[in-house]
Amino acid sequence: MTTNKFFGAWFDESERGDMLVVGGFFAPLTDIDSMVKDWRQMKESLGLCPWAEVKWKLSQHHNARKELEKAGHTTRELAENALNIITKWPHVTVLVGVMIDVRREWWRQILGKTSSRDFYCEGLRYLLQRLGEESIEMQWNGCLVVCDTPSLGKEKKCLGAIRRGATAHYEIYKRCYELGSGVGPGRNHPNSPFSHLPFYPSLLVGDATFDDMLQVADVIVGAVADWVASVRKGKGDDWLVECIEKLVPLFRSRHGKPDFWGDGFFLWPKKAKAEVWFKLKSSLTK
Repeated sequence: MTTNKFFGAWFDESERGDMLVVGGFFAPLTDIDSMVKDWRQMKESLGLCPWAEVKWKLSQHHNARKELEKAGHTTRELAENALNIITKWPHVTVLVGVMIDVRREWWRQILGKTSSRDFYCEGLRYLLQRLGEESIEMQWNGCLVVCDTPSLGKEKKCLGAIRRGATAHYEIYKRCYELGSGVGPGRNHPNSPFSHLPFYPSLLVGDATFDDMLQVADVIVGAVADWVASVRKGKGDDWLVECIEKLVPLFRSRHGKPDFWGDGFFLWPKKAKAEVWFKLKSSLTK
């Protein structure tokens, strides 16, 4: 186990209809240089420029997809190579949350236009909660949190778990910094404001077009999003299951029931969890 105590976390999000998947990974900051080098070498091995943007899903007209196909490779090859690189890194821990919109139609009459993205900030809070736990339990000396720029609209909305607006993600981090992120079920430590922990006092927001580690987060989140979406539709996909099985050992499993379930991987809300949880577990045990 690494003795380094300074960590960074990189988070992305992916929307699939009524479902928003948020997450990524955390790792020691001293590992990042070698991780970036590995990531860029992986791109070059497939004929891509080291500055190319790697995504789980590359649109038909994306420049990286054109470069890839010109070099005689496929997007599936890219996804497999990306996952192979991620799973070889020794100190990466994965966190992913699936937020499912179970609201009824009358909500739209109250809020107007709605989407699963309404719950991005709530998902981010749960990710931060787990980072806070890790910081306490493993006695970190510092942590930086970076997220890809989320599209949360310009109009500010705040109603229960719903938070929207251009600065909503900054505000939820500020709340965690000042008041804490809350304590998960079964935990025995107090709710600690991030100001009492070694967290940087602001969320850092980047762009995966230029950030290799946010591209890693995109691949993780995209793979999980496609897996959950396929299971929910009752359409088993052996290749997707193989991809997730590669990631399983990386998920945080300190408080899982069992393993990573409910910890490194979580579903929200409970109503959606009851519907999907068993199906997801079953897909990985066939």
